Amino acid sequence: MSSGERHGRPVPPRAPGRYVPARGVYTEEARLRRLSWLRSVTGSALDSLQHTRLDAATLTGNIEGLVGTVEIPVGVAGPLLFHGTHVQGEVYAPMATTEGALVSSATRGALAVTMAGGVSTHALSQAMTRAPVFAFSRLAGAARFASAVVQHLGDLRTAVGQVSRHAVLVSVEPVVLGRTVHLRFRYTTGDASGQNMTTACTWHACQWILRQPYLVADGELESFLIEGNTSGDKKASAQAVAEGRGIRVAADCLLPAGIVERVLRTTPDELVGGYRHITAGAVHSGVLGSHANTANMVAAIFTATGQDIACVHESGSGQFVLERTPDGVYASMTLPGLALGTVGGGTHLPTQSELLAAMGCAGPGSAARLAEIIAGFALALDLSTVSAAVSGDFVGAHERLGRNRPPHRNGVPRRTVPPAAAERRTDGPATPAPREPGPAAVPHPAPGHDRAAPGHDRAAPSPGEP
Repeated sequence: MSSGERHGRPVPPRAPGRYVPARGVYTEEARLRRLSWLRSVTGSALDSLQHTRLDAATLTGNIEGLVGTVEIPVGVAGPLLFHGTHVQGEVYAPMATTEGALVSSATRGALAVTMAGGVSTHALSQAMTRAPVFAFSRLAGAARFASAVVQHLGDLRTAVGQVSRHAVLVSVEPVVLGRTVHLRFRYTTGDASGQNMTTACTWHACQWILRQPYLVADGELESFLIEGNTSGDKKASAQAVAEGRGIRVAADCLLPAGIVERVLRTTPDELVGGYRHITAGAVHSGVLGSHANTANMVAAIFTATGQDIACVHESGSGQFVLERTPDGVYASMTLPGLALGTVGGGTHLPTQSELLAAMGCAGPGSAARLAEIIAGFALALDLSTVSAAVSGDFVGAHERLGRNRPPHRNGVPRRTVPPAAAERRTDGPATPAPREPGPAAVPHPAPGHDRAAPGHDRAAPSPGEP
């Protein structure tokens, strides 16, 4: 068939200069050629793309049509004291973001939790799913297939083992929808996130299925797709919240009343009361889970550490809980499915690799460690965010740190100290100055935690200024 014909129909020739040049070529010369072409077709200078520190030859599994890189600011939050299954001691978290006040708010929450004795974390489970769909001519064929295929888990595991040494097939669950069967393959994937790994494994397992006449009879199967959209890949779903896709992880802490008042600038009763309103709103609006802004922490650390950023959609769901205790507040955060890894994807890129190493997230078991770190900091961020909303500090913090304004006005530097109490309230008349709890109300860190976070002896920060 000639280049001008396809399936018997004439195909118009490609217009010169319309398509991206040097396709599939991973060299710096090819990158600059594509950049020059992009300048010519857009009329934009694109000067910021001229130089990059990344080696084009190392990006064969990460991108196509490379023309340059985008630089994202990275801030550091913490320290946060951990007592986890996979992480102990104080940790600082890199956060890649362009949202002002986010890093400062996470740091304020981390300060409160660390002063209270730290956060306990536990990576509960790991699962990565892929769900091909088999469409049959009638329900009878679909039902027979669904009953028979689960009896061949051992054979399917053998097929998977020929593709990957790291993916372990845990289960295969058929879901019959009319005359179709969605076959949910569930794996563990070690320290890799595993989306591509499990896709390849599932494809080869399905090829084994299609070769078995006692599973797929002649004339019964109409079509097969590698993904029928029931796995939850890159989508927030109730199924993922309930069952988990990725690493399921939980974190909790106890906050004495004195720390709530001094650091978070509210009271236990006000904090828990505000949380109840936020939870009720989440239920009414159909939010998956209930939290303040878990996706902010997930996105910031995912971006900084080379994760698949699209997985923030499914990984950003969480269940934040606040309960009143006799002495203060109990807080917990459960993230049902963090689709992350410390190997593969973009984790090998220079900056991302260095930031993972800085958190101790290299080597066996490091994916579970990273998940626990994210859960701990997500808990700290939600504590600070809800406290700011309850106390009336939320708008003021974003006014100071989250708006794009020049650093000086008329030669006078912008104010960077917290505003007066009367300026912090926007919902009514000026309010009295905040209460000043006595020293006795602020307990010392729990016994045995002799490594205190820097700044524990200073005045309480505002939400945007730890």
